[in-house]
Amino acid sequence: MKKITLIILSGIIFLTSTVFAQEDSISELLKSKLQHEEFTLNVLVQAGLRYSLANDKFQGGRTFEATNARLSLRGMLDGKFYYRLFFNTVREPNLLDAFLGYRHSNALRITAGAMKPRQTLDYIPDPGSTDFIDRTKITGLLVQSREIGVSVEGDVKGLYYYSGIFNGNKLSSNNNNKFYGIARLQYTFNNIIPGSLQIAVQGSYGESPNVRSGSFGPMLRGERMIYGGDVRLETDRFLLACEYLAGQLELMDITDRKEKIYGYYVTAGYKMFKETMLLGRCQSWGRQEMNYQDYQFTFGINHQFTELASFQCNFDSYLPEKGDEQYGLSFLLQIQF
Repeated sequence: MKKITLIILSGIIFLTSTVFAQEDSISELLKSKLQHEEFTLNVLVQAGLRYSLANDKFQGGRTFEATNARLSLRGMLDGKFYYRLFFNTVREPNLLDAFLGYRHSNALRITAGAMKPRQTLDYIPDPGSTDFIDRTKITGLLVQSREIGVSVEGDVKGLYYYSGIFNGNKLSSNNNNKFYGIARLQYTFNNIIPGSLQIAVQGSYGESPNVRSGSFGPMLRGERMIYGGDVRLETDRFLLACEYLAGQLELMDITDRKEKIYGYYVTAGYKMFKETMLLGRCQSWGRQEMNYQDYQFTFGINHQFTELASFQCNFDSYLPEKGDEQYGLSFLLQIQF
C-alpha cells in the first residue's frame, strides 16, 4: 500500500510542478480528471524545517521534516451514501479515516467507522488549512485526533450539531466495553458583520483506562470529562479566534483524586495583502494538581502562492513556569488539492 500510494503521490507532484506557472489550467485539469461526485482524490503533501535557536530539543531541535503525505479517496453514491478512505504514508498508523455514511438531508447525516470527531475548534480544520503549523498544546493534551464509532450531525440554517458514540480508544477496539460520548453545538452568524461569527460549546465523557489523553497527554486510569467553548470571527481582512478547553481526568500518576488539565488560546490575524496573512497566537495550559501553568507565543506568516501551493513560517516563544525559556522557527511548504 505504501509503495502504491507513494507512486501516485510522486506522479501528482511531478504533474503539478511541471505546470506550476499555469495555475488555472492545472487546477481545472486536476478537478476534471480526479474529482467527481462518485470518486474524488485529494492530496496533501507537506515538507518542513524546524530550527531551535538554542540548539536544544524544542519542537524537535534542528531538523527537516516530511510532515505529511496524505491521500484521500471519497465520494457520494446514489445521492445518499458516502464514503472516505484516508491515509498518511509518513506516519504510523497510516490509516486516518475509514468510514461510510448516509445523508438523509443537510439536517441529518449519519457516519460510521474511523473518523476525526468534530469536537474542538482547533482540531476541526485539516492540516492543510490550519492557521499555524502546530495545533495548540491544550488540544494535544486532551483531545484524540481519531476515534472509531458512530456520529450524527447536521446543519439547520445557522445551527450545526454533532454527536457521537465511540470506543474511546483512538483507532483500537474497545478495551473496557464502555463507550465515549462526544458532542458539539455551534451557531454561525453571517449577516451581523461583513463576514462570519461562529460560537460553539462542546463536551465529552467516558471511561477510558490505559489510554493516553489526547496525542501526548498523561495516561488515563478511568473517567474523563472534557468541556469547552470557542468563538471565531472572520472578515475579508481580519481573523479573531479563541477557545477554552478543560478536562477532569482520572490519571495513572494521581491515584486518589482527579486532575484538572485546562488551557486556552487567542489567535488574531490580519491579511496584509490578498494572499498574505500575518498572525499571532497566545496560548496557555496547565495542571491543577501538578500546580503549573505554561505559556507560548507564536507569530506567523501564511502565504498562498497559487490555489494549490502555500507556505507558512512560525516563530515560537515558550515560557514555562518552571524551567528554561525556549525559542524556535518553523517553516512549512505544501501542495494541496
